[in-house]
Amino acid sequence: MITAVIFDLDGTITDNEGDWEEVFRRVWEEYSGARWIEKKWLHVVGMGMVPNWRRLVKDEVIVQKLAARTFELYKEKVADRGEVRVREGMVEAVEKARELGWLTALCTGSSWNTVEEELEQLGLYLAFDITTTGEEVLAQKPDPEIYILTAQKLGVDFRECLVVEDSVSGVEAGAAAGMEVAGLVTEYSTATVLRAAGAKYSLKDMKELAGLMVEIKSKEQVIDSGEEV
Repeated sequence: MITAVIFDLDGTITDNEGDWEEVFRRVWEEYSGARWIEKKWLHVVGMGMVPNWRRLVKDEVIVQKLAARTFELYKEKVADRGEVRVREGMVEAVEKARELGWLTALCTGSSWNTVEEELEQLGLYLAFDITTTGEEVLAQKPDPEIYILTAQKLGVDFRECLVVEDSVSGVEAGAAAGMEVAGLVTEYSTATVLRAAGAKYSLKDMKELAGLMVEIKSKEQVIDSGEEV
């Protein structure tokens, strides 16, 4: 029985993975002196900035400098626009989870200083019972460690968790943790790709999530009553 819903942040709650890709490319071009001309994305969505830079640069000192520069440019971009965009349907999903009696959690590979600012700007600072960030684990998504830790912090069994993720690495992490996963379809993750990564459900947008949670709860109640679904 599902008793908790765990949300990823970047790309799931917020519509900002394109912003991260833009600044990541800018920093890469500053560092390498070469433009990124390939059509595929340079950063791996859902992995976190520091692990992403470690994919490309071996020197840890340089990795930390590049990550800091990426965060700096991202904050400048958000400040210039004046807001972080929350996906439509997110607030309703949190409200529905509360109504169903489910716990809520935020689970992200981002660092706490970035997460804290974004939650304040989004008005979601009190929306989650607990938050887990990338600094709390040794291995990043697609490793399941961050989701296992989140379930432990919530005090629930991993089988009682519904994960909401937009990236392949995030879906793989949730599935590897033994949790049910709803994959959010985006420009970089199709329903087919998310299902192949382990998503049990696929969402065309976040507005579908509240309905999915009600459907899951209803099916569980039918099963508990001994009736056929």
